[in-house]
Amino acid sequence: MLLDAMVALGFLVKTAGVYDLTPLARRYLVRSAPEYVGAILETDDIWDAWKGLPQTVRSGRPPQTVDRAERAERFFPTLIRSLHVMNRAPAERLAGALSVPDGAKALDVAAGSAVWSIAFAERYRSLRVTAHDFPGVLVETRSFVARHGLSDRYDYLAGDLKSVEFGRDRFDLALLGNIVHSEGEESSRALLGRLHDALRQGGQIAIIDFLPEPDRTGPPQAVLFALNMLVATTAGDTFTLPEYTQWLAAAGFAEVRAVDIGTHLGVATSAVVARRR
Repeated sequence: MLLDAMVALGFLVKTAGVYDLTPLARRYLVRSAPEYVGAILETDDIWDAWKGLPQTVRSGRPPQTVDRAERAERFFPTLIRSLHVMNRAPAERLAGALSVPDGAKALDVAAGSAVWSIAFAERYRSLRVTAHDFPGVLVETRSFVARHGLSDRYDYLAGDLKSVEFGRDRFDLALLGNIVHSEGEESSRALLGRLHDALRQGGQIAIIDFLPEPDRTGPPQAVLFALNMLVATTAGDTFTLPEYTQWLAAAGFAEVRAVDIGTHLGVATSAVVARRR
């Protein structure tokens, strides 16, 4: 029964009573495969959050959150192993859609596996990157950077993004890869102001995240992920392009635009790009 259900879902094929993996399952769902994405489902964190949905809807507060340092350093090192594979192709497309000057410096905020900045570092050979995250997550970040042969072009900044010092007029590019949705409006707007100061004049910011339609009736992934943030974070949500445009303008950015960076493994990804005035 289980195998037949997996056939119906497209994870197995059945020929003359013999079951085998589909190419997709063989590539992404075999634990020993280089592009394995199943790590995201190997803990009970996601299920534990969603089974509390009724309580969360009634109270407006999740029973536990993943955006606090002590839990983040346990949860995210496992999560980012899957996200690195899922975001690799969109990251390469984003790096191709933007341009950075020779000798530029980039800041990868809450870098995780550094998948977004790695794509830029591989495309722009003189780019130097500062990867920021919690100390426990940066252990994994260094591993991914080394795997891509980029260790000599990375610096590391440990700390909570709400309070860590990014400096002033230091960077030409700031990357926020799937971070805003877990932070919520208040924290994100404060962060955008600090990143404006950390960028040089003319520097770019790229916010990668789910973008709901302005009336929040779709697309399904964006509004369902907002619900995921309700059950898993303190103030998280997904935000529309008009909301980002307003926040970025208030922080001192201009030329706000959305960049479609495609779909990979069924997940549609967008980037909101702006430039410091």
